[in-house]
Amino acid sequence: MAVKLKRIFSLMLVAVMLAGMSVVALAAYPDNYPNTHRNTGRNIADLIAVARTQIGYAELNPSTGVPLSETSQVAGYTKYGESFGYSTGEWCAYFVSWCGRKAGIPTSVLPRLGNCAASVSWYKKNSVYYPASSGYVPKAGDIVFFNWSGGSTAKHVGIVTGVSGNSVFTIEGNTGPGRGNRCMAKQRSRSAGYIVGYGVPAYNDSSSYGGSHSFVGVGTGGSYSDSISYSSSQLAVVTTSATEITATNAMLHGSVTNKGRLYVASAGFLFGTDKLKLDKYQVYKALTYPEIKLEMDVASNVGELKPKSTYYYRTYVTIDGVDYIGPTYALVTVDDIPKEIVLQDSTVHVGVGQTSEIFWSQLPLGSTDKGVTWVSEDKRIATVTGNGLVMGINYGRVKVSGKTNYGSATAECVIEVLIPTPSNLQFADVDEENITVKWDAVHGAKGYVLYRNSDIDSEPQKLAELDADETEFRDTSVKAGEKYYYRIMTLADKDEYNSDISEVIYTTAKLPAPEKVTSSKNGVWINVEWSAVEKAKSYLVFRSTSENGLYTNIGKAYSEKFIDHDVLSGQTYYYKVVAENGNDRTRSDFSAVTATKAKVVTKAEASKDSICMEVITPVPVRQKNAEIVRSGIKEFTPSF
Repeated sequence: MAVKLKRIFSLMLVAVMLAGMSVVALAAYPDNYPNTHRNTGRNIADLIAVARTQIGYAELNPSTGVPLSETSQVAGYTKYGESFGYSTGEWCAYFVSWCGRKAGIPTSVLPRLGNCAASVSWYKKNSVYYPASSGYVPKAGDIVFFNWSGGSTAKHVGIVTGVSGNSVFTIEGNTGPGRGNRCMAKQRSRSAGYIVGYGVPAYNDSSSYGGSHSFVGVGTGGSYSDSISYSSSQLAVVTTSATEITATNAMLHGSVTNKGRLYVASAGFLFGTDKLKLDKYQVYKALTYPEIKLEMDVASNVGELKPKSTYYYRTYVTIDGVDYIGPTYALVTVDDIPKEIVLQDSTVHVGVGQTSEIFWSQLPLGSTDKGVTWVSEDKRIATVTGNGLVMGINYGRVKVSGKTNYGSATAECVIEVLIPTPSNLQFADVDEENITVKWDAVHGAKGYVLYRNSDIDSEPQKLAELDADETEFRDTSVKAGEKYYYRIMTLADKDEYNSDISEVIYTTAKLPAPEKVTSSKNGVWINVEWSAVEKAKSYLVFRSTSENGLYTNIGKAYSEKFIDHDVLSGQTYYYKVVAENGNDRTRSDFSAVTATKAKVVTKAEASKDSICMEVITPVPVRQKNAEIVRSGIKEFTPSF
């Protein structure tokens, strides 16, 4: 039967970890920096707005989910890496791709690549690329590539948010003042030798974009400098572009270079509407630092600004009663009245008895947002709350109209009410050769179509078409250690009312247990060996003092051999081995048991090996450095 594939309205990964036969969702990791931006459909504006919501994000401890410090050497978890299946990998390129995806930018414009050098190659082949040596002046939305040693191969990447003079402003992932485990806004020198070049995506608003969410305001009007701006070899007073310009506020920026460490009695900004008569606002006093960074939140110091108005500002320092002043800059606040409602989607799908949301944004960016009121034309098909939450009542199509609560901008959205998408899609069983998927039945369903992919970005590939009474499918065509993505759709009596395709869940087929596990004496120690398992990245070794007792994880090996140095004289030890794939957190079942009795160590041997001066049998043999990495797990019994 021909199946109509409906566009996926929203795609949210339900990340799944397989540990034995238990399935654990990665929702356990907190997202302290969710994307709160509502897309406008303007690529550059949305990309920068999404990236801005992530400033401050820090890698999380993979074990606890707590943000890591800037000095931590642990390879932390990030949602950006997780979106590529490498949750603890280097993530600057993952971050750029994640932002592009959240901003709704097609991969034909902003590629989904996790490698900086590969990204440069893509821009050279598919779009426009300018090496730094070309003299190209970057603009907001460009992708900037870096190599800290000055080489030609890109090692780091960020998103350009604006340019002022010789400064390029960026938002970057995997950066920071410390080890580099943060998402941060940066100001870098355009002439720096570490900038490799710029990729210039073919955004849909390249010709119309007028500023930046973060660093360069709309219509700043340029710099208005005059003869009293001050600069010398020992003291330079600099004014830079305002950021975060809205209808009622802005953030001012400037700096002072004080190489002579002169006593600065006061430092701050001159600000006002009359360029020739600006009021003084102090930010710091009593400083002798060689470099002084100045920032001022205007509304907090001056009061709220007027929409669509021009203001002037300049940096100043006071030394020995004399004011030294930087050049004058102008900023223009935006119009606070919304002129347009932009919808993320002009058509929204919702299931009968289910809810969905109309995602919208108001333009111009920075205008005062007092919400939108929505009204349904036919409440027998779908209802809508004032803030855009839609409820499907009966199959059909209906228009809903919205109007801003401030101003008079309007928009219309078409609601298509379909049969509900199956809920609670999950894995019932996972082993080396089979993955069983199950879901909750949908009332009135004609059947279901299950899709499977090995790549999350591929078009859904039909795996099976099932009857209405089938709510479970055993996939017998999987390979051990391979990752698979599953989605499902409900079939209605009429194809036009088939549901949307569900959200994605994924897992990795279990690794086979290690075979040919043996143990043997190695002097006073015990060797454990086994055969290699394909796709295994490491192995966990478990030990017990009885065959059916509690097995404790005693270490991790990265080859097929483990030396147990922590043994007691004459004690018999039982060993089991588990194979694991580190990236997917996938583990095998326990291997078969192997046992070996440790060598009986005499007092003379113990004294010779400096084990213990007073030996009482059993003798504890001292630990020595081995081909293992301690896992930190003291007691662990996997649910196999």
